[in-house]
Amino acid sequence: MAEWGRTTLEMVVQELQQPVRLDASFERRVMVRVRRLYAQRRRRGFGTWLGVASRVTHHPGWAAALAAGIVAIVTAGVLRTRPPVSPSASSVFEPVQFVLVAPAAQSVAVVGDFNDWGLNDSALVATNHQGVWSVTAPVPAGVHRYAFVVNGKEWVADPSAPRSAGDDFGLPSSALIVEDSTK
Repeated sequence: MAEWGRTTLEMVVQELQQPVRLDASFERRVMVRVRRLYAQRRRRGFGTWLGVASRVTHHPGWAAALAAGIVAIVTAGVLRTRPPVSPSASSVFEPVQFVLVAPAAQSVAVVGDFNDWGLNDSALVATNHQGVWSVTAPVPAGVHRYAFVVNGKEWVADPSAPRSAGDDFGLPSSALIVEDSTK
């Protein structure tokens, strides 16, 4: 056993947090299939699509697969939702500087639970200082999760911060503890 003192669960969690690598043609194959299905549906019309749905429910295997898919979607939605971090009137905001070294990046933004994961253009846009991207923002005291979004699409965990325990749908995120300086 190479790593003394670590539990099996910790090692499994670490392994599951590693990003999944797919071959380069995967996205192309998926999109070709989606376009083909979309074109077939457009040709058949809505009434034919309802007929397909009724045939699926008459076959026990398809009905079970459909039910399992619905349960998975609902479960993922329930697990994904959590109470929003809403600062109360007594919340203390502390300035936090986020820094990422990414010389090849064209843009870097910081998203996290403290800015609703950048929804509605609330991402913190970092400025480039010769490949070192940084932004300082007021963050409420507490425990937060965040990530960098490089070039508008690649999610990157902060290499100088600990990884968050529960990554959402395989997207990396980092943990941040902001202490109240008035206490």
